[in-house]
Amino acid sequence: MMPLSSQPSRSARAGSGCHCSPQADAPTRTVFATVADRNGAPVPDLSPASFTVKVGGKERQVVQVQPAAAPLRIAVIVDDNGTGLFRYGLGKFMEKLQGRAEFSISKVEGQTRKIVGYTADGRELGMALGQLGARPETADGGQLLEGIADAARDFAKHPVPRAHIIALTVGGEEHSTLPAHHVLDELRKSGAALHVILVSRSALRSTVAVQRPSALLGENLNLSEVLGEGPKQSGGSRGEIVATAGLVSGLQQLAQALLHNQYAVSYSQGAGEKRSDRISVSSRVPGVTVLAPTRIPTK
Repeated sequence: MMPLSSQPSRSARAGSGCHCSPQADAPTRTVFATVADRNGAPVPDLSPASFTVKVGGKERQVVQVQPAAAPLRIAVIVDDNGTGLFRYGLGKFMEKLQGRAEFSISKVEGQTRKIVGYTADGRELGMALGQLGARPETADGGQLLEGIADAARDFAKHPVPRAHIIALTVGGEEHSTLPAHHVLDELRKSGAALHVILVSRSALRSTVAVQRPSALLGENLNLSEVLGEGPKQSGGSRGEIVATAGLVSGLQQLAQALLHNQYAVSYSQGAGEKRSDRISVSSRVPGVTVLAPTRIPTK
């Protein structure tokens, strides 16, 4: 669900699974959209006529639609307060995407520390998962915002067609001083989609005495804005899970969507018009939901 290619491109020639309009050779940008029916199942055989794309409120011609097939690159950030809560579900998630994705894994222990860089090697990923078991807690929270911003900057430096950041968190206090708009701008530059899975109303992280109430309030508001607006702006997803038993199914649903529910939707660029960073992607098919970015990446 990387929102857009890093540079404007020309539509590819029609191929297997490709639906193209007569003007498929026009200069285009490509947005990755996740499409599902009322039950969350894939919607097959969609065409350009199935979508509406608007930029800055003005409709653009959809010139090509095809199932998203490019390999995935996924940055996983685990903020579990040392509980090991996400390890099993994350392992099943990566197993489902085996052969279709490479992953990096980081954990929040105050600061965010990368355990393994991008790899598809099962042995390396298994060793990284081994470091996500029960360990000393970080009771007063950490710097999840820093982790998201770092992953976004890395994607901006090394762009790939389908980039994703997954933040798994049990909540708690945020201690990064990064403002929300800065992190959201970094996310926009990266072209990555942000997915958030939050264990809500969790007692998995206790609170400590607050020494800087006003500053901490701002930091927590920044985190709340990024975890709320980030998925919307980037075309990602957000899930709040009350019971920890829902973690496995939540991650499996995300894997299903990345594998089977995504389309690459190419639309024509307007010439000689004032540029806008706002985009809207919807479907003309009744009963269909679309997750797509609402901001166009800088690049």
